[in-house]
Amino acid sequence: MKTSKYNFFLPYEADENKLIAYNSFSNALALMDKSKHGKLHQFTENGTAIDDEELIGQLKQGRFLIDEDNELEHLRLRMLKSRYNTGFLGLTIAPTADCQFRCPYCYEKDAIKPDYMTEEVEEAIIKFAEGHMKTIGALSISWYGGEPLMNLESIKRLSDKFITMCEENDVNYNASMVTNGYLLTRETVQLLNELKIMSLQVTLDGCEEVHNKRRPHVDGSGTFSTIINNLTESKDILPRVSLRINVDKENVDAINQVREILEERGLLEKVKPYLGQVTVEEDSPEKSSCFDTCGFSKETFNYFRQNSTDETYMNHYPRTVRNVCGADCANAHVITADGRLYKCWKDVGNHSRCVGSLVEKVKADESVYLNYMLYDPTVDSNCSECKLLPVCMGGCPVKRLETEEKCSIYKYALDDFLGVIAKRLKLQKDLKFG
Repeated sequence: MKTSKYNFFLPYEADENKLIAYNSFSNALALMDKSKHGKLHQFTENGTAIDDEELIGQLKQGRFLIDEDNELEHLRLRMLKSRYNTGFLGLTIAPTADCQFRCPYCYEKDAIKPDYMTEEVEEAIIKFAEGHMKTIGALSISWYGGEPLMNLESIKRLSDKFITMCEENDVNYNASMVTNGYLLTRETVQLLNELKIMSLQVTLDGCEEVHNKRRPHVDGSGTFSTIINNLTESKDILPRVSLRINVDKENVDAINQVREILEERGLLEKVKPYLGQVTVEEDSPEKSSCFDTCGFSKETFNYFRQNSTDETYMNHYPRTVRNVCGADCANAHVITADGRLYKCWKDVGNHSRCVGSLVEKVKADESVYLNYMLYDPTVDSNCSECKLLPVCMGGCPVKRLETEEKCSIYKYALDDFLGVIAKRLKLQKDLKFG
């Protein structure tokens, strides 16, 4: 029996006689009497036996105490089982490379062009998905772009075929969409509901004046009023909407501005705002206005502390990660309008990051695919000793390839988030060890 390397013991401001106990491997959270923590500390430091069988049982249940010696290997196994899981298929599909916005921070701005998916590519996608139907239990589709609603015809044709093939093969189907919201009329929302697109991501970067400077139409006109009016006119039939607020040092007031607007429009029940970190190329003149991860974590916590509710506060509970995302998952693919394959949607349009094609032979750099799929944070000297590794697993794969900071916001704000969450949980139910 030994102490887990992934234990955290943090101050609990509401009671000076207790600590917050958190284990990042198991995600266990508890309030612990300092006297009981003292017994665990003596065991850890001096090998002094813990003379409390009930406490030992609770500590083992939360993995604060473990019996195995190879905790890191168990973490690696959990990652690999998830990374190479073939029981589902995840497709991010960009039916067009076109977009009617010209956002200065967009990582795709150099790849925007009037390319629209052809029926040949659509057929290749359907054939690709059909080839997995006998081995998967779930098909997950994410519509992306460009701006996907600029090619609604392809979305409808493909969705109808996906839904039919899943029904015929008893495969669970779910779909989501990332859209700028400009074409999200009530009629379109009704169609998306029929196509079983059950969640949307839309972006507003502040009040009308701020948003229009940051997310202008290609003709230079504003886009805010169209987006907010679209959401308002469809609020009774909207699916779940995650509203991204891209935050940097230039628009930190956008957070509260957007919430006030949503509240005035009666949208907060359906539209859930969250913060997005703006990142640009290292040599970009906008780089100085971007928050680093530490600064962004502070803004995220401030927003969480001010605006989380009884229904939403657990959204910021640090949860374990198996593999990070589709970029390091064997059965997840990004497919562009021309049929090219990528591992990350941030790579769209960058042909040097292309890993294949569904319709033609392309020269793909095999090292890109291998770098995404074979990176192992459990043997990375910068990650393997980190106590937060189970909730990060090496961080964003594309940031790692671009040598950007890739650590989780919890590296800088774990005690802040858990302090608030523990207090709220304590109001609802008793936590263990206390």
